[in-house]
Amino acid sequence: MVSKTAIPFLNPHPRPSGSKGLHRATGVVSPAPDAAADEGKPQARPQPRQRQKTPKPEGPLKKKRQQQAQAEADVEAGAGGRRAAASSASAQRRAAHKADLEQRILEAARQLFATQGVEAVTLREVAAAVGYSHATLYSFFSDKAALLARLVAEAQADLSTLLAEARVPVPQQAAAESAALERAVHAYLRWAAAHPHHYRLMMLESAAPPAAVYAALQALLAPRPAGERPLRAQTLWAGLHGAALLEIVQVPAGGLDWAGLDARAAALAALLHGLLTP
Repeated sequence: MVSKTAIPFLNPHPRPSGSKGLHRATGVVSPAPDAAADEGKPQARPQPRQRQKTPKPEGPLKKKRQQQAQAEADVEAGAGGRRAAASSASAQRRAAHKADLEQRILEAARQLFATQGVEAVTLREVAAAVGYSHATLYSFFSDKAALLARLVAEAQADLSTLLAEARVPVPQQAAAESAALERAVHAYLRWAAAHPHHYRLMMLESAAPPAAVYAALQALLAPRPAGERPLRAQTLWAGLHGAALLEIVQVPAGGLDWAGLDARAAALAALLHGLLTP
């Protein structure tokens, strides 16, 4: 019996032979040494060739389309500007109309308040006076209290302005401080007598004291030390307030031989003059 080791092709060598790994007996291809070493390396991809584009000259049709597009854009921009201007003008007209209507509402409320008092000032009555429904007034004032608060603020500003003007010195007038106090007393009493409903609302029915009026009275006492001004200003206000209520309530009712308003104001100023001195 012939041994397999004696016949080479019956017992092939386990290692491949040949330059490319092709076994002479079995025909099995195994990687060559160089191929196995390069197997893990990334392969470079071939880059596509870049073609250089040469810009073509613009033809007359393309130029015409560009000009038409620019013209349409200009027209649209002009229309947008006109729309914005029209919208702005419309907003200004609405704002002016609203401001004018608010002044008409306030003027109607002032007239009702000055002639008939606080009870006559209702949103329905004011709306009827200006020719609008009372629902329109809610765009300006939430309720009657808000409308009256606006009237109180106007009254306070009016009276405090008069008191501030009384402090303006008069040229070539002696005793400027005493003269300013006398002018302030006259202004206070005259305003209260001319606006009885406003004075009542501001001084008797308002929850908050008129701070601007109090500040104007304190300014009249500027020559006095700062620590003394509050008490003296409150004393001055008490005298003015009592005299104003007499002008509003008692003097119109008669029953006494009342002196004139200017005479009473001068006498009250002389009485209050001591508040200016130490």
